[in-house]
Amino acid sequence: MAYEISLCMIIKDENENLLRCLESVKDIVDEMIIVYIGYIHNTVEIAKSYGAKTYYFQWSNDFSAARNESLKYATKDWILIMDVDDEFCKEDKEKFKRLITNLDETTVYLFEIMCYLGIQSINNLTVNLNPRLFKNNYGYCYEGVIHNQLINKDHSIKRKEESIKIYHYGYLDDTLTSKNKSKRNITILDEEIKKNPQNKLNYFNLGNEYFSISNEEKALESYYKAYEEFDETAGFAPKLIERIVMSNYNLGYYNKALEFIETGLKYYLQFTDLYYFKGLILVIQDKPTLAIKAFEKCIEMGATPLRFRYIYGTDGFRASYELAQIYMKLKDYDTAYDYCIQTIKLEPDYLVPLYNIAHILKEKQIPLDEFKKIIESFFIDFPREYPIIADLFYMEGYYEIALEYINKCEMEIDISEKLKFFKIKCFIRSSKLDECIEYTKNIFQDNLYYFQVMMYKIICYVIMNKYELALKVISGFDANKLLEHNKKVFEVYRQFFNLVRDKPTSILSEDENETGYTSTIFEICEIMLINKELDKFQKSLNLLNLISDKSVLLQLGKLYNKHGYIDMAKKEIINSIKLFGVIDREALDILKIDSV
Repeated sequence: MAYEISLCMIIKDENENLLRCLESVKDIVDEMIIVYIGYIHNTVEIAKSYGAKTYYFQWSNDFSAARNESLKYATKDWILIMDVDDEFCKEDKEKFKRLITNLDETTVYLFEIMCYLGIQSINNLTVNLNPRLFKNNYGYCYEGVIHNQLINKDHSIKRKEESIKIYHYGYLDDTLTSKNKSKRNITILDEEIKKNPQNKLNYFNLGNEYFSISNEEKALESYYKAYEEFDETAGFAPKLIERIVMSNYNLGYYNKALEFIETGLKYYLQFTDLYYFKGLILVIQDKPTLAIKAFEKCIEMGATPLRFRYIYGTDGFRASYELAQIYMKLKDYDTAYDYCIQTIKLEPDYLVPLYNIAHILKEKQIPLDEFKKIIESFFIDFPREYPIIADLFYMEGYYEIALEYINKCEMEIDISEKLKFFKIKCFIRSSKLDECIEYTKNIFQDNLYYFQVMMYKIICYVIMNKYELALKVISGFDANKLLEHNKKVFEVYRQFFNLVRDKPTSILSEDENETGYTSTIFEICEIMLINKELDKFQKSLNLLNLISDKSVLLQLGKLYNKHGYIDMAKKEIINSIKLFGVIDREALDILKIDSV
């Protein structure tokens, strides 16, 4: 017989996710307890519509006190803990229903919390084990004012890891901004550390807060404090080692990161994430053979024990993808292709390897009809996925084919403003200038991409030598009313217009650190090159004389290389080294290419 379950939640200034959360658990719990610890929004009505019992608790900067308040009202056999920005994984509900037929009151059950960081995608997904299911009225309570810990003062308890997932959205960029969560948490933790400076967990949690806002130096300060008198048996110890590694990695302290990786592996041999970071560092250090061994070790180890699982996929699709990247760089396209296929099989929603596959097919000179069939075979949801296919071909320079897929999409569904803008980019790079200008008639001033579209319209008119029409578009803008970024873009276009008409130009910037003009200049140059407007291309290169960015020759070399002008690419990269001392790994690889 299944035990009855009480859902216990607290809410503080974060009600926007309540509907999603309650909807995800409504069919697996028998009672809902919601304690409000902040301003009570109109979501009380949402809560009550699900039959939830709602209570108010005076906030005192103590999350454990609030959690414990919610436990007081639970009347069912067992308690399920959820946060308002959680969502119970629908695929794991049957596992949960089976689990609650055979529970042990001396055990607290830990679930996998799949936490999205930054933006919501598989690539930004981390995993944490968290106690979420425990016996009611059995001595459980929370302690710690923040990142509270579940303890039991009456009984000796066991912890059991369950492969049941809960998705957590509390660390997405927009959520962090709206709640100012990290600032609040840092203040609370600083106060706790003053009260109890020997508590290593508080230092660890403080480091995590700084880490979440990308303040890696401050994060490391706290992590190193937590690491003093290191106890490898502490529950947070493996994560502490990993966070020290990640912070050093993000700051470019690769040798220090490797040092902690080796330390961590002495304690935790099955810690796949550490091998994964070792591989990433070895790639940066240009040691591909050793990097391959590290990533192969990740896959060889198989499924990571839940205790050591933090970065989602290091034991599978991530390691496989990194191997594909290494073999791409080595130009071993057959092996790279195999690892790309393996990556997609391991994680079908991870489409990044398709960009490698498209490049490999191009390098192997696969006939376009076959090329298209192979790419289409990875998709099933048409026409919704046509834009993804379009982007794959666009990135390989097949602009007309990209346009073909956008048109297929547009014939069947209403396309977004972003996709309309993408279509214009394809038009102009396919030399379909009349069609491009005609299509811009569908773009109005309230369109998010109106300004960029009008800049492309200027390019079309310039290529067609219709300077009066180009001037008319330019005159339609008041530079003083533009956003700061758009002002720079607009000024580049004005100087470009002067150059093609052999008119005097003005310096854009004499600041070596100013890079805001550079990308626009190179986009104009590339469009001229793609359209084989070599005279206008040469004139557009003079835009580089109007800025002081020292990376311009390096970027020019990369542009030449991209379009097959290998000798000119090498020449500009060598000039970049001689004149500015600027070089990077990609440029070094270009210098190794034989110009045959």
